[in-house]
Amino acid sequence: MKSRTDCSDPQPELQELLQKPRSLQLLTDGDKHATIIPSQGSNKEKTRPVDLVEDEGPDVVSTIIGKYGRWQLLMTFLLSLFSLPCTFHIYLPTFTAKATKFWCSRPDNLSNLSITEWINYSQPINACSVRKLPPGITAEAILNHTAPILANLFEKCTEWEYDRSEVGNTIITEWNLVCDNASLTSLAEVVFLIGIGVGGVIGGWISDRFGRKRILMGMITAQSVLAILSLLVRSYVQYVVVRLIMGFVSVSVVYAAFVLSVELVGGKWVTIAGVCNFFPLPLAYLIVSLLSLVLPNWRDLQLALSIPGCLLIALWFVLPESPRWLLSMGKTQEAKLMLQKAAMFNKRELPADIDKLLLLQKSETREEGPSVTMLFKGPLRKRTICLFVAWFCMTIVYYGLLLNIGNFNIGNLHMTSIILAIVEIPAIAVSVPILLKGGRRIPIVSSMIICGLACVASELFSIAFEQEWVMILCLMVGKFAIGSTNMMLPIYTVELYPTVVRNLGVGASQMSAGLALIFIPYLWKLAALNEHLPMVTISALGAIGGGIVLILPETGQLKEPPATVVGKLPQYDSNSPCNGTFTVADERGH
Repeated sequence: MKSRTDCSDPQPELQELLQKPRSLQLLTDGDKHATIIPSQGSNKEKTRPVDLVEDEGPDVVSTIIGKYGRWQLLMTFLLSLFSLPCTFHIYLPTFTAKATKFWCSRPDNLSNLSITEWINYSQPINACSVRKLPPGITAEAILNHTAPILANLFEKCTEWEYDRSEVGNTIITEWNLVCDNASLTSLAEVVFLIGIGVGGVIGGWISDRFGRKRILMGMITAQSVLAILSLLVRSYVQYVVVRLIMGFVSVSVVYAAFVLSVELVGGKWVTIAGVCNFFPLPLAYLIVSLLSLVLPNWRDLQLALSIPGCLLIALWFVLPESPRWLLSMGKTQEAKLMLQKAAMFNKRELPADIDKLLLLQKSETREEGPSVTMLFKGPLRKRTICLFVAWFCMTIVYYGLLLNIGNFNIGNLHMTSIILAIVEIPAIAVSVPILLKGGRRIPIVSSMIICGLACVASELFSIAFEQEWVMILCLMVGKFAIGSTNMMLPIYTVELYPTVVRNLGVGASQMSAGLALIFIPYLWKLAALNEHLPMVTISALGAIGGGIVLILPETGQLKEPPATVVGKLPQYDSNSPCNGTFTVADERGH
């Protein structure tokens, strides 16, 4: 039988296998020597554990419908749209929970007094306590500086006014989340991000067990309902509960759509489809930034951004289930019907032996289904741990810059947000040729280190110069670099896991990301110790995250097919049509 790495044309080998007098099973012994033997009974009689390293057999899906065609173009485009509503809800707090200047409310008889004069007279300490006013005080007396002052007589402020010059009504202004309640602003986002962490794992497990499409459409429906409910909340507690569930469903939507996208294509198009799935991210940042200018009230903004998610529910009748997932679950007939429609759309002739081809891919009955424990067995153990660290670091760096734009204090919030969103568009585009030509590990390591250096440079320049444009330029470089990482790391993660636990593996990575996101609202609290400490922390985590990736195997296309070693399974080419999954599965994974 031919070497599995020498399979530019899989048909001869498939024909050879199909002509065997009995059904065949591909077994792998402890030394990874691939052996094809006749099966001695039904699948129910002969069971074996899930292969935790690779999917077996040639890429039948690409053989039937092609690696990329009109059908895949349409489906991957539609799936990329699911990133929009999820990103809206993640990025909304940049404007709906923006901290602004506030002061104790003026009494009715002093309403015509200027804010500056009122603050100078009544709040010399802070905006949380107000000077006790003497009876009969007038605005004229304060303006003429003849008003009496009751020294050291202060009372706690209970009502506030807010500066709405940059943002309008927010959750802070609606529920007075200032002074003693200031920490509740961060709590709302922490709860949302906890939901993301939990949803990453549970949503991934459900998706691997029940299918990509079901979890995708079920969660986008739940997300749309929650978006509408968030408009009806009348208390802060209700708002927090809605945000918790919103975080859970949002991450499930994003990564179910991402995994489904890459499982519809083959070869180098896996990389391209994966990257294109994230193109809507900067577009979503731009939409939120621009709409917040037109709709400064947080409820109006929430309503406007809830509409796209509701429209996506109609795609239930258009989107397919993942053919690779169907085959891995043994649902051959469902996969056949879907592949026939896709091949017809792509104007490809179906192979005459399509049934036999699909039977070769039919999964044997397994003693165990997808479970979290699989991620910590064999070669996947090291991959899971390293990816956990890499995702933790990358998430803090990426969202530390994205969600703390208001803390940089470098000009108008909306303009800074728009500039940093635009920078991410070329970062995504550049990721495609880099991934195709430069592999995975080195580009990810380089981009994270470049981001770290840019953050350090921004702090050094802020000391040496007082020009806002210098800091913005450094942040643009950092955002460009980490934006590329944010595109490349999910693709790398998908390639390192086989089909049966792919969404679960991606979900586990999201648990790490969710854990990191919990710290994001508190990252700038480090400035109380040293004003440069937040950016130094981001730089250090960028270096750590990049370094840990070097331990993982490369999954990019090999320049030359490696020589076959007797007694060992040859190394995979991740772009080969013979590789049923998108992972390089060889001894390098150990």
